[in-house]
Amino acid sequence: MGILLAARKGYAQVMGKKVSVLVVDDSLICRQLICEALSQDPDLQVVGACADGKEAVARVKELRPNVITMDVDMPVMDGLTAVEHIMAECPTPILVLTADPRSQAPELTCRALELGALGLRVKPSIDDGLEAWNLAKELKLLSSVRVIRHLRGPKRVVPPKQEGPASLLPASVGVVAVAASTGGPQILHRFLAELPADFPAPIAIVQHINAAFAESLAGWLANTSRLKVRLAQDGELLMPGHVLIAPPGMHMVIPFRGRVALKTGVERDGHMPSATVLLESAAKAYGRRALGLILTGMGEDGAAGMLAIKQAGGITLAQNEESCVVFGMPGAAVERNAVDHLVHGDEVATALLRLTRGEPVAVGR
Repeated sequence: MGILLAARKGYAQVMGKKVSVLVVDDSLICRQLICEALSQDPDLQVVGACADGKEAVARVKELRPNVITMDVDMPVMDGLTAVEHIMAECPTPILVLTADPRSQAPELTCRALELGALGLRVKPSIDDGLEAWNLAKELKLLSSVRVIRHLRGPKRVVPPKQEGPASLLPASVGVVAVAASTGGPQILHRFLAELPADFPAPIAIVQHINAAFAESLAGWLANTSRLKVRLAQDGELLMPGHVLIAPPGMHMVIPFRGRVALKTGVERDGHMPSATVLLESAAKAYGRRALGLILTGMGEDGAAGMLAIKQAGGITLAQNEESCVVFGMPGAAVERNAVDHLVHGDEVATALLRLTRGEPVAVGR
């Protein structure tokens, strides 16, 4: 479904009342700016403001807000610890606000996503004006997302059982083209960590994320994967065991087998980079050797691209509704009859290994 349709569906769940927001930030000025900006929207109601994570955890249980804005660097309890507590004890959609992530370790900025936060956003400057602090549109969209409980403590990634070295098996797949949005980084993190270093096909990814976090995302994924993960550069080779992520503000396409190109242009399906642009180019370049994978996310980006791969004789795989944070993108592909296999988010790596070997994958719904 489209973003606006998803938003309307979310509003229907709270029909008759405003979307309640809890604002968490240790800076009084930032709290005031966020609260004042949000108060301009008639669909939102700020129900509380907290100065540290410990207070936020308690207020969430008391107020049960529809959505939370969460600062990272705070006294008493930092924002990431608060996210961990909230998602384990009282799951709530969370938008994390932070200073420029380029000055921080990738693990810090992306840890919030691993803990269950839905989105990341860089704080504007205090001098940027009230409009820069208006998070209303994003918060209303996030408030409609069904979030799940995240158990506290580090998660151990268990590699899927393999019957033999992937490189010794025939590769029936020439490229894996991936579409992901809200909730996608968590699934990418898991399946890339589980794939072996000799995975026999290159992987190209479009992940919708705030541009300021693109480098941090690539670094975070690279640190936990045996594959070589990086932001793509124009003209870069597509090679087995390598993962290329589309950089912000440019479409990533596959003009011919074995290489990517970066292009400027207009948004497609509301995004640049667009997953549909990537997947359609994969279908054209690789035909029946293309594998399209569409993961959790709002909107319908990637659905038309999945259909192009299916019509070209390739393989299409989508995350199932049960394991999605948002079933919008996979659901749109399913509605177009563009999906061959539905798979749980925890089983993506296993499914990819089987498909690259030409083995069947059980359909999960």
